Amino acid sequence: MRRLQQHFPMQVPNAFITASLMILFIGSTDLQAQLVNVEKSRKDAKPGLQGHVDLNLMLTQNTRQIFEAGTSALLQYTRERHTILLLNNIGLMRVEGDNLINNGFQHLRYNYSLGTGFTTAEIFTQHQYNSIRLLQRRFLLGGGPRFRIYETDDLGVYIAPLVMYEQELLSDDDKTQTDKFKGDLYVSITYTLNERINFTHTTYYQPDFAIMKEYRISSETGFEMKFNESFSFLVTFNLAYDSAPPMNIPELFYTLKNGIKYNF
Repeated sequence: MRRLQQHFPMQVPNAFITASLMILFIGSTDLQAQLVNVEKSRKDAKPGLQGHVDLNLMLTQNTRQIFEAGTSALLQYTRERHTILLLNNIGLMRVEGDNLINNGFQHLRYNYSLGTGFTTAEIFTQHQYNSIRLLQRRFLLGGGPRFRIYETDDLGVYIAPLVMYEQELLSDDDKTQTDKFKGDLYVSITYTLNERINFTHTTYYQPDFAIMKEYRISSETGFEMKFNESFSFLVTFNLAYDSAPPMNIPELFYTLKNGIKYNF
């Protein structure tokens, strides 16, 4: 069964933007993909601390009462060649008081820029859970080089052939746990149309080194339009494919959503 999520924007007056710190409008369930896209959350390597915060809220009352909430936060600290990135995401949906979807992740990444900045060394760790994908717990630890293939003021292309260790516990009847070494190859493209509008695209490919025919692919394309230095309007399309998902879980997931982001 394929699932589609669409988020329909409302008209947002200027007074609302300046008075509210963060409100997102949601149209359906947030189906968090198994692969976490860190590239879209990176900030320009400005010295010091910076980040952003998102908050999603929805309440629907028809034949049933549906409440959905989600939050994500990014902190990034840069000093000379060193960058530390911390990303946290939590989502919950309740129908008539019963939890239907509970998902989230915590991601920590350290970057060290080598030489002229063409190559960056990356080390990361991650904890993740997702009830809709029967994922009780996933732990990742990995690293490798990240290469700047092309970069101008308007366009950036980056590629990273990383390696990671994955420990995964599924919440199925057998409480299945697996330990694997995998590749973590990603290609990232950023394009700035002008001072207010930019596009991003990232594709991840994660093969199992022991069984190469088993792999995951995740792709995310995003559009961001800035209202001002603090607030942006977002549209994001996610596509995730798992060649060997748990039983009764579809191989393909895709979502389309929009919202507002607060930057600091």
